Amino acid sequence: MAGVHLQDLILETKGPSTQEQKVDCLKLLSVVIKNLGDEVKSLDPKYRQLRLSNEKVAKKIIPCPSAIDYLKAIGFQEVDDGEASKYLRIPDDKSVDLALMRSSLLELNNALDIVGGGQQKKQTVSASSSNITEEKKTPEGIIIQSSKKVSSKYPSTGKLSEKQKARLLMEKKRKQEAEDAKAARARNIAMLKQDKFVRENDENWKSGVSSACVKSGDGISTFRDKYGE
Repeated sequence: MAGVHLQDLILETKGPSTQEQKVDCLKLLSVVIKNLGDEVKSLDPKYRQLRLSNEKVAKKIIPCPSAIDYLKAIGFQEVDDGEASKYLRIPDDKSVDLALMRSSLLELNNALDIVGGGQQKKQTVSASSSNITEEKKTPEGIIIQSSKKVSSKYPSTGKLSEKQKARLLMEKKRKQEAEDAKAARARNIAMLKQDKFVRENDENWKSGVSSACVKSGDGISTFRDKYGE
């Protein structure tokens, strides 16, 4: 049931809350649920209630009606203390389901990634508008944007899809293979230079048939006689 209210919060079905308000709301909900997932804190009345007139609660949770429904779904009840103050509180006689709180925290973190990803993307676009960017396309079809200011503060790719992640891995693999091949060529060239130096400067060096040629018999002639050119 709590998941339905969380989905309502993400999709903004119960109120005109802005994206920034939803991010702030999810962050505060994460703190509340994280505390309730702790064995010690879950027993402390301080962490089992939220005063609706509290500045943080009023600013970050009240603007998102689905957040109130979400808290009620995981065990909070709305109560009035008789002094014109309303609370969301988990009753003293009700134990906190630690496993539920920990799984709820994961859901909130995922929701924050979904909602916050778009906000981060907007920040990236805004920041990049004041910088000169250069685009390059890799063989795998990934467009890479290079900008010193943007890349140092915000990731240019934002939140990657599974397909984009796979392409990025392919690009990394291709680069690694190219670097390995380049290193192998460098080693071969170094060995050839070393062999040439030995041939030209070592008076004891003698020419001979390589092991690759000695497939059968004592030399390359017998190999050709047996197998042909």
